Amino acid sequence: MKTLIGTNGASASRRDFLKLSAAAGAAVSLGGLATPALAQRARVFRFGNPQPTDSNYHKAMMMFADEVATLSSNKIKIETFPNSQLGSIKEMLTAVQLGTLSMTNATPAWYSNFVRQMDVFTLPFMISSPDKLRAAFDGEFGSQIESHSEAAGFKILGSWLMGARHMVNNVHAIHTPADVAGLKFRVISSQVYLQAFRAMGANPVALDSAEIYLAMQQKVVDGLEYPIPDLINVKLYEVCKYVSLTNHVTDFFVVSMNKGLWDGLGSEEQGILQAAMKKSMDWEWQIQPQTTATAVEKLKTLMTINDIAEADRALFVKATQPVYQQFEASIGKGLLDLAVKELS
Repeated sequence: MKTLIGTNGASASRRDFLKLSAAAGAAVSLGGLATPALAQRARVFRFGNPQPTDSNYHKAMMMFADEVATLSSNKIKIETFPNSQLGSIKEMLTAVQLGTLSMTNATPAWYSNFVRQMDVFTLPFMISSPDKLRAAFDGEFGSQIESHSEAAGFKILGSWLMGARHMVNNVHAIHTPADVAGLKFRVISSQVYLQAFRAMGANPVALDSAEIYLAMQQKVVDGLEYPIPDLINVKLYEVCKYVSLTNHVTDFFVVSMNKGLWDGLGSEEQGILQAAMKKSMDWEWQIQPQTTATAVEKLKTLMTINDIAEADRALFVKATQPVYQQFEASIGKGLLDLAVKELS
């Protein structure tokens, strides 16, 4: 079958995209046309990415697209749409689940709205290092996460490291949970994040990443929690004063595609997508820590940065420990115990 070739996404109307998603959702809810059946005929895959074009995540997406074109002899095209061109993170995840968008990437906290077990990655101070995180993907723990994701309609292709998330605000430096109390913090739309920051005495507010800059600029929120390189990517240093290196979550992007679309591919096509994703992962997981170190040095000239003493870090761990029990039932005790063993 002859298909279009290339790696750069053509411009698309977000309005048309959302209309298509809504129509597909209505069809599914009415027991009508099955969207995966439509997706199975596609050899042009649309990849929606919420990140800006100067981020490593966008570069990894382009590397993936280029490698797919090379390995398929230009018989498969990945159309790329960065900067949330196709909607919010939740809208793109919904579209992938329905089959009206081929692929997207989002952090586990966003996926948890569809796959409750993804909350395990967001529990505060769960992940001790990126190395442990990536190694855990290759064993029983990773297999269980993949199985739960597929049941919800997502085929996980791979992951891109984001790194440690830290607390940023405009009021004062944070050293202990007492410094968080009373602050209005932007968090991802995740119950784990909301409960974790409430446990520290903050007033969390769930906002999409595209809304953060304006919310900080207009003082709708006092602060946020974010990875260091992303503060540079979206220029949040222009509207934020203090960075406290709490390292409360080691975050990453899960790259997925519609499960029905994946199932409709031949083994050779599946192999091409997997090989291309591995190449992008190997590069991105290696470069991201270097980018983070460079970003820290740059931010030292733009903001006030402070480390957290080990004794104070223990106070954060103690304050947020009850959150684990709150989500044990929805995550599953067995998976939670395995996560503690593999990630901590």
